[in-house]
Amino acid sequence: MSAFPRLAAALCVGVVPGFLGAQSPPRLTPVIMGFPSSVQAAGLAGAGVALPGYAGALFVNPAGIAPIRVLSLEGGFSRRPDHSTYAMLAAATRAGKLNLGLGYRYLLFSADSSTYDNLSWVGAAVYRLGGIAIGASTKYVSVEQRDGPVTRSLTGDLAVQVAFFDIAALAVSAQNLAQSDLSGVGLDLPTALHLGFSLNLLDTYSNGRLLATIESVWSAGERGRTVLGLEVGAAVSGIGVVGRIGTGRQPGLVGGLLSNTTFGGSLLLGRARLDYAFQNRSALGHDVHLFGARWTP
Repeated sequence: MSAFPRLAAALCVGVVPGFLGAQSPPRLTPVIMGFPSSVQAAGLAGAGVALPGYAGALFVNPAGIAPIRVLSLEGGFSRRPDHSTYAMLAAATRAGKLNLGLGYRYLLFSADSSTYDNLSWVGAAVYRLGGIAIGASTKYVSVEQRDGPVTRSLTGDLAVQVAFFDIAALAVSAQNLAQSDLSGVGLDLPTALHLGFSLNLLDTYSNGRLLATIESVWSAGERGRTVLGLEVGAAVSGIGVVGRIGTGRQPGLVGGLLSNTTFGGSLLLGRARLDYAFQNRSALGHDVHLFGARWTP
């Protein structure tokens, strides 16, 4: 072989694979993974990792379902005039030393979006040791492009939570620790560490409600961020109202689609409650109203 054919062959080996690799499609980003874990957390600008005791906690902190004594059911919903829709359902129960939970979230985009929907299933298990809870979850996530393929991935979370009676909770949640691509090129699910602390500033057995929470997040490819939330309200014999506000920079995973400051409230009805949150900006558009219900017998 002459010098020229040898040089051409070397260029084909070194350049063509690189060119083909550069043409591989980028990983898709499931914006639903950046959504708050519940309507309550949505009213606190997403600060939900240190809000234990309810089914929706498993979306961001699998150890958060540890305080549930019997059962917790939770749901959330929002629909915009352009027909984009968000829905969330979660359930958790106690089984001996374990607490088990299952959650579902679905985001249907408007007809003019290139993405048809985002979907996520989460299964969580928690082991309790006194006031310490250790939890793990497995998450199935899919993104379907309009008139295109469905991209699916599996990932998982680990969390540790320490509860100080009903007064305070400290939680650490490591998210998206491993990923297995099930179809397509896979999804962009950056690892993240959430550290949260919540404190009831009033006796939980009094008529007043005053809770503060703070959450710091360190996510791969982003600088750290912190979110603050406050709840204020009153209840008599389990019947009452709570208002809430939260503020802090939102995750880059949702591409600046979520408001930095949010508002919300709840109507307390004994073991049940009705939740509301308002986001000026969301993946569903502007001026988004979210509604939710929670029952923990």
